[in-house]
Amino acid sequence: MTATETVPAPATADGPASAVLPLEVTDLTTTFVGRDRRIPVVRGVSFSLQRGETLMLLGESGSGKSVTARSIMQLYGLSAELGGSVRMNGQELLGLPEPKLQNIRGGQIALVPQDPTGALDPLRRIGSQLTEVLGVHGIERVRKSARRRAEELLAMVGIPDPKRVADSYPHELSGGMRQRAVIAIAVACDPQVLIADEPTTALDVTVQAQILELIAELQQRLGTAVLMVTHDVGVAGDFGGRIGVMYAGRLVEEGPAAQVLSAPRHPYTAGLLDSLPAPGVERGALRSIVGAPPGVGAFPPGCAFAPRCPQARPSCSEDDPPLLAVADGRSAACPVANPTPDGKAAA
Repeated sequence: MTATETVPAPATADGPASAVLPLEVTDLTTTFVGRDRRIPVVRGVSFSLQRGETLMLLGESGSGKSVTARSIMQLYGLSAELGGSVRMNGQELLGLPEPKLQNIRGGQIALVPQDPTGALDPLRRIGSQLTEVLGVHGIERVRKSARRRAEELLAMVGIPDPKRVADSYPHELSGGMRQRAVIAIAVACDPQVLIADEPTTALDVTVQAQILELIAELQQRLGTAVLMVTHDVGVAGDFGGRIGVMYAGRLVEEGPAAQVLSAPRHPYTAGLLDSLPAPGVERGALRSIVGAPPGVGAFPPGCAFAPRCPQARPSCSEDDPPLLAVADGRSAACPVANPTPDGKAAA
């Protein structure tokens, strides 16, 4: 299973469509606001996605992956303050009025949530939930046409009996079927960007593989850019594309999946890979990263990984290194692991 190839963007009268990327995120910050607290969770995340491209956000629970993904769609409302820039096809989304955002959500950019059971309305049939999306976004407003399109979408995501599933309530379906239904809803309007937030977490291994294969097939068919959140290194490696490793609300490494997983350039990435089980490694002999991640909002000064890093030096607790190029198509936020001749961060 792989989704590493980028589907070429069509040319326009003004030149190649690739000149305007479907999604550009620049210095994104997310701060949750309470009565007497401000909790920074995402701290200056930047990346871009081309048409048909995949970016996997990889990291431990609490690293800010899901918050980053949901902040792009501005799903936290007034409970979070967002900073930086999120541009889709050149249009700034942050600060856009809610009515305009509602047209973009589900239309141009869609979410496959982690828990399909919680995402689906338990009191409505699957077909009704699909036709609602088609109607809201102006795809199909005629009832019979919308119903026919709903069944086509369910068939497209590999459901063998789409009519029966369209007439079913969520509780009448298996976990894998519910996840396929959620994916059908997400791709109903042919979005340019699909955000998949841990889409296989609640599924058994066999169904996980089927769902990932389905997302890859839809990506190839529709030319959709995919941003996938995962804590599973195996999923990141199987799906391919690019990997962005997150730690303490920041991207600490980014590059092609095969290169990042075979030759990591940040000590945190290396620690993650060293902790994986492998043939010949006895039970209980796995290596682990010393210490624990910082609490949410309780980030230490300097590099957040420095207290756990085997290569840390005194300056690491003073300066928070930026994500800089360390090779062609590779970036890392660690001047110790990737020094220049003068001992500073690679440029």
